Amino acid sequence: MAAPTTGPYVVSATYLGGFIRALRGLELLTPAIEPQLPEPQRSMVAMPWSTRWWEGGSTEGLTAFMLQRHGPTKLEEAGFLTTRNSVGPIITPLVSVIGALFGLRPSTLFERIGELAATSIRGVAFGWKSTGPSTGELTIAYPPPFGGSTVAPLWQGTCRFIFEMSKTPGQVTACVVDGSTVTLTVSWEPKR
Repeated sequence: MAAPTTGPYVVSATYLGGFIRALRGLELLTPAIEPQLPEPQRSMVAMPWSTRWWEGGSTEGLTAFMLQRHGPTKLEEAGFLTTRNSVGPIITPLVSVIGALFGLRPSTLFERIGELAATSIRGVAFGWKSTGPSTGELTIAYPPPFGGSTVAPLWQGTCRFIFEMSKTPGQVTACVVDGSTVTLTVSWEPKR
């Protein structure tokens, strides 16, 4: 079960700017595609740093456009690159502290995903349930009508980054979308 959250659903300019950079680097967002974006996404892409926080539904408009055009696998890769290249440098000091205090295991990072994600997204609830020594379920609950299948590939990319940060091979073994909520089942190799 995801913990309750307060405040509006917003996405940071840091995440949005990184997402746009990842989309361009993967050649998913090209000068030929940009004019096809509806407003406000076209303005958002042109000036991602014009505000510190973007309304979450508007950012999902960009995600939905890219998902429809390129599919979930490409969007997962963009989510991974965004988290690694834009969010990663910001949260690395916190991850180092968490690792020093509790050990740098995937479960330790998944347990604290809400704290780690606070630099990128707000107004979303997170939950973690350990289902074994090297398995668990991550739940991300968005305020309706947002979230769900539109954002699921981005979170799968984020899970890949968590495995990379913890230096542990792992994978998302299942993804269940229930309305605005995404539940990812994850597993990883036990540390020896």
